[in-house]
Amino acid sequence: MIPLSKPSIDIKELKYIQNIFKSKILTDGYFQNQVEKKIKKLINSNFIAVTQSCTSALEISALLIDLKKNDEVIMPSYGFVSIANAVVLRGARPVFVDVNKNDLNISIDDVKKKITKKTKAIYIIHYAGNSCEMEGLLKIKKKHKLFLIEDAAHAFTGKFYNKNLGTIGDIGVFSFHETKNITSGQGGCISINNKKLIKRVNFILDKGTNRREFLENYKKRIINPKNNRKFYSWVDIGSEYRAPELSCALLLSQLKKIYKIQKLRKKIWLQYKKLIKSLKSEKFILIEPQKNIKSTYHILGLIFKNHKLANQFMLYMQKNGIAATFHYIPLHTSNMGKKYNSIKLKVTDHIYKKVVRLPLYPDLTKNEIVKILKTFKNFFHE
Repeated sequence: MIPLSKPSIDIKELKYIQNIFKSKILTDGYFQNQVEKKIKKLINSNFIAVTQSCTSALEISALLIDLKKNDEVIMPSYGFVSIANAVVLRGARPVFVDVNKNDLNISIDDVKKKITKKTKAIYIIHYAGNSCEMEGLLKIKKKHKLFLIEDAAHAFTGKFYNKNLGTIGDIGVFSFHETKNITSGQGGCISINNKKLIKRVNFILDKGTNRREFLENYKKRIINPKNNRKFYSWVDIGSEYRAPELSCALLLSQLKKIYKIQKLRKKIWLQYKKLIKSLKSEKFILIEPQKNIKSTYHILGLIFKNHKLANQFMLYMQKNGIAATFHYIPLHTSNMGKKYNSIKLKVTDHIYKKVVRLPLYPDLTKNEIVKILKTFKNFFHE
């Protein structure tokens, strides 16, 4: 079976791992330092910290904006559960909104309808690596004095016009999971763009302590004897969120070839698009970036005319050894989601069963691409 995704890693990346074994520094070391510097420069962020996962980054964001009981947080129902969990863990209430029918990004019209006096923040997802409509969202944020958090798990290095996704709202989070464009195994990253939020972030990242103030030199790992304060202490709430050196080493090697990875993903995505255009079919549409958006081509997504046709296509591809699957089950339809909202979302309810994803990753061979495209074409010609 040709899988949906596969990390683009090779034997050359072992040298970074070997360096860790030589140094015997497994946390808060050289690779963490280098990765954060590189990402900060790459996306022009005010603050970067690599985390154990994107889920961790989302939990940090909820702590930073001080979510509390009775706060309401707007988010798309069509998305991964980590956003909802981050909010619920702070005692706040998720308010699920609809998505656009063509790109599956959050619906600005529905966001406007769901804002109340209790609304404190909007969490958005840049689905498939394609930006949400940020101008409209920024206007809403400003008008209602809300926090705007970008879940850019699919969209590292993506852009809205010339602005890097994840650096436009107050906070941005990224994923470097095995399934993402570049990987640290299972890791993530948080970008703090609102400078007022930076003061607390290191406390939260270090289990609620001011440890970082005492251990600035990762090589010496000692407390400066000239410092009148001999020990770090508990100053805030937090948890063990920082990514370890092994994850950071793999991520650094991935960052050094990110442009090559992105170029290959786009090339394969365009091959799909060329075939789709030639089919001239009205049975489905391709999810693609809107104008003035730089996509990361994270997902090759199709939206079929109906659920039956989507299932037939998935089964046909799978029988021919090609992974083809649906994506998210809407959060508002889940057992947990129903505890917070009893609603219907017109587009989300109608569309989620019609979404199909196909393999897209740089290490697809020419023969595999030929097979996928040929099988795709045959389905519509049989």
